This record gives sequence, C-alpha cells and structure tokens, in this order.
Amino acid sequence: MKFTPLACATILACAVAPVLNAGVALPSATMSSLTVPMGQDSQIVKIKNDKEKGPKKAKKEKHKKDKHGKKEKKHKKKHEKQAKKLEKKLEKHDKVKVKVKRSREDRSRISSEILEVRAPEGRDMSVLLGAVPLALLGSQIAFADVPEDKRLTYRNCPPGLAKMDPPCVPPGLAKKGVTYEEWVAYDDEQLDAIYLDQRTEFLDRDIVIGDERGPDRDVVVEEDANRYVVLDDDTLLLSSEQIASLYDLRPAPAGKRYALIDGQPVLLTQEDYTSLLRINELARVENLPEGVRIAPTAALTQNELRQTYKLPQLETGNNYAVVNGELVTLQDSAFETLQLIRIARAIF
Repeated sequence: MKFTPLACATILACAVAPVLNAGVALPSATMSSLTVPMGQDSQIVKIKNDKEKGPKKAKKEKHKKDKHGKKEKKHKKKHEKQAKKLEKKLEKHDKVKVKVKRSREDRSRISSEILEVRAPEGRDMSVLLGAVPLALLGSQIAFADVPEDKRLTYRNCPPGLAKMDPPCVPPGLAKKGVTYEEWVAYDDEQLDAIYLDQRTEFLDRDIVIGDERGPDRDVVVEEDANRYVVLDDDTLLLSSEQIASLYDLRPAPAGKRYALIDGQPVLLTQEDYTSLLRINELARVENLPEGVRIAPTAALTQNELRQTYKLPQLETGNNYAVVNGELVTLQDSAFETLQLIRIARAIF
C-alpha cells in the first residue's frame, strides 16, 4: 500500500500521542522534529527552563556563600585586630605600672622616714596654710601679676599646673580649648561639677577596696570592665591619721579620710578615696636614690621636682606628682583628675 506524506504524518502523530500522555521522555532529536500538541507546551517549557536556571541558581548560591565567607573573614580579621590592639594596650599599661608590693612593716618604716623630711623654704604647705587661707584665682587677676611665692595659696592653680600652657588649666581641659581666663572664672560649684564628671571614669568598674580572698592582698588591675578590680588599701604610704598630725588637723569625720596631693591635704569621701586609689594604681612609682625621701608637705612645680630630686625630663603626656608622700608619674588623664581632687577637696 502506498502512503501519501499526509497519511504518514497522521499515523506517526497517532503513535506518539499515547507515549507523551504517559510521561515518557523521547530523545531530543525526536522532540525537535515534532509539533508539540496543545496543552503540552507549558510542561516542556518548564522542564527546559529548570535546566537553564539550574546552573545559574547554583552559581548564585555559590556567590552568596563566597560573599558570606568574605564577610566572616573580614569580621574575624577586625576582631583579631581589636584583640591585638587591646593586648598592646595592656602591655603598655603593664610597662607603666611597676608598683612594688610592700609589707606592712616596710610601709610603716618608710612612712616614718617620710614624716621627718622637711619641705624647702617657701614651699611648705603646712606653714602656708597656717598663715594664709586658700583662695580661688579670679578672672580679674592676671597670672603674671601673682608673685611666685603667693601662687601656692590659690587652690585652683596647683603647683603641678602652674607652669603649664595655659597656666593652671588641667591638660585635658586645655586641649578642649579652656583658657586661663575661663578656668579662673569658675566658682566652687563649677569646679566641683567638673571633678565629679571626671571622677566617674574611675568609678564605672566594679571595685573592691582591699582583698578579702587572702592575706597576700593581691592587687588586680583589669582592663575588662566585666571583672572586678581589687584595690589594695595599703598602696598609699601615709595614713589619714598621719596626715592629720602633719597639718594639725582634727580627726577626719566618720566615713571620710585625709589624703595628701602635692603638699595639699584633702578630705575625701569613700568614692573620692576610691578614685584616688584607682589613680594611684595607674601610676608609676619613681625610683629615687637609696635613702632619699620626698618631703610630704612640699608643693613643687614639675621643674622644681626635677631639679630637687634630679629627675629626668618626662615625655609629653606624662607628669610628676606626689601622692601621700610618694613620687609617681601619671599620664595626662589620671594626672588631671588627681589635680581636680586637690582643687575640689582641698582643706582650707
């Protein structure tokens, strides 16, 4: 029997239709040579699109994963950098802090020796305080017009700040642009507010005075704010009672105690005293020649301290101070708060 082309096509179409309906896949060559029946084109197109999207989707997922990996790597690198920075800071802190632990016997012996040292003439605060009560410099008083031997009687111009530029102004405030004229115009309330604001820096962390864990009273200075900082009450040489005796003062009221900063006695609350202990823990004790002791009642400028005790010139940002009869070196921020304690809590 002879078949026309039209008849062949009809027979072939009839043969293929059941197969397609059964979901059996045909070779691509066959598929391409067929006219797709109505209703089946969407299924075929969907299959083809899935094949096309597969590699793209995988590539997109890989890109997303790579991007996430890079982000994690960057975060890790940043964390490591911060950790190294903190480690460096701690190392630097350790180098600055070279406190020597003293036994109670050593402390008692050294403090007794210090009490016998007399201040240079004209620089003895125990004499000056008996003769002239402390006063505040006023904006109407020019620093250059104040005789050097009288500057010690102005409590808002401590000897440690007298020769600074601008004179009398704590270094941190000077960096913020506070001038001499502005500083000496502050009244008692303003000076107290400035001090209390800076004091919070030393009271933010959890602090324990003394160490109840054992007789060794180990001192822990910790940068991590989540850990306790143990401050040893025996790190200061002179006691409140010894300072009261030096200046012929009445015993400190209950809940308060005396301390001594650059020859000036101050009366401190527990919070004030805690901040002083914190500052003292951050200080570096200067090594003096064997047998040489600092005059506890002396009020000396930075230069006078260097000349009197043959001390080296300090790097910028560091300052000498005498705390409870002991010579120390402090960085600007701690030194500034120390001077503010001297100003705001002065006995006069």
